[in-house]
Amino acid sequence: MSDDVSDLRRPADTGSRQDFWEGVHGSKDVDGVSWWQSVPELSLGLVDATGIGRDEPVIDVGAGWSTLVDHLLERGYTDLTAIDLSATALQTVRDRLGAAGAQVVLDVADVLDLNPGRQYSLWHDRAVFHFLTEPDEREDYLVSLERCLAPGGWVVVATFGPDGPTTCSGLPIVRYTHHELAAQFPGFELVDTAGEDHVTPWGSTQQFTAVLLRRAAKG
Repeated sequence: MSDDVSDLRRPADTGSRQDFWEGVHGSKDVDGVSWWQSVPELSLGLVDATGIGRDEPVIDVGAGWSTLVDHLLERGYTDLTAIDLSATALQTVRDRLGAAGAQVVLDVADVLDLNPGRQYSLWHDRAVFHFLTEPDEREDYLVSLERCLAPGGWVVVATFGPDGPTTCSGLPIVRYTHHELAAQFPGFELVDTAGEDHVTPWGSTQQFTAVLLRRAAKG
């Protein structure tokens, strides 16, 4: 994702990350970012593959302007949460959902220090994990995941694939094969893999790698 902010320094703490993403979402149209898609078909397919009940809790981390919660709401899911560092992005989602989405929880929060006081049956992340270029960031992400995911819960994670871009919004990212991505989640069972060549709003393509993982149920 080359969104012409490559001169900015890589944000390394919650405050600077929040400022960065507020700047991105505050300066562009919804369809003016390369990751925009009106129907998140890859994500929806993997959510379907879990077979979770419509009343089970789902969280979308780093949601931004994503329409995932819109589509899950239309499918009858009743316990939906989306978090992002950008209040601007989440307000756009709130306005878009309208009264039908009044029960959807939209919270400003950092996935690297996430403690919502509850657990979820499904954790969804499209294009957050690949920003975590440092080992300590990935460790913090896993701590949040393990805190927030219920035993037996599902994880959907999508990143740029090995032939995808090397930067996103001017920031460095880590590209993964399916095997490499699954290996980042020790103790989780790899259930399925998927991928797509995402077409950006301006017609270029970006390779995405996605995995479906499951946390072991307590014995």
